[in-house]
Amino acid sequence: MTSNDPLCNCLALRQASRYITGVYDQVLSEAGLRVTQFSILYKLLGLGPMTVNQMSAELVMDRTTLTRNLKPLERDALVTTGPSEHDKRERVIVLTPAGKAKVKAVLPLWRRAQQTFEQNFGSERALELRMLLRAVVETGIHEPEVK
Repeated sequence: MTSNDPLCNCLALRQASRYITGVYDQVLSEAGLRVTQFSILYKLLGLGPMTVNQMSAELVMDRTTLTRNLKPLERDALVTTGPSEHDKRERVIVLTPAGKAKVKAVLPLWRRAQQTFEQNFGSERALELRMLLRAVVETGIHEPEVK
């Protein structure tokens, strides 16, 4: 397998993911966030408080990676985490007022990253790509462990 082997789906997806993540991270760095952290805040803004397991499933991310990304958000008081009222073993992630303000302040930067990608890749192709990638996730080939 070479570095540009067209036969490996995983390699092609990971390369594209790292490349695009770099584009978004570079733009969002102006606000002191990485795109993964912004995604967490944005999901909380739209969906409200959720458990670590729910967020992990929502982002298709393992709990360890999610926890690592939550630490700076907690440190900066953008989110809080605490025990669930229903099950004390579960932690609930809550967007703070500062977190809500941060999302709203960072949205123009995210839009700029989005626009940069779409200008270079094509907006129709970007839409098609999002639909194809969503279909990949929805195949259920690999269901993440939810504990």
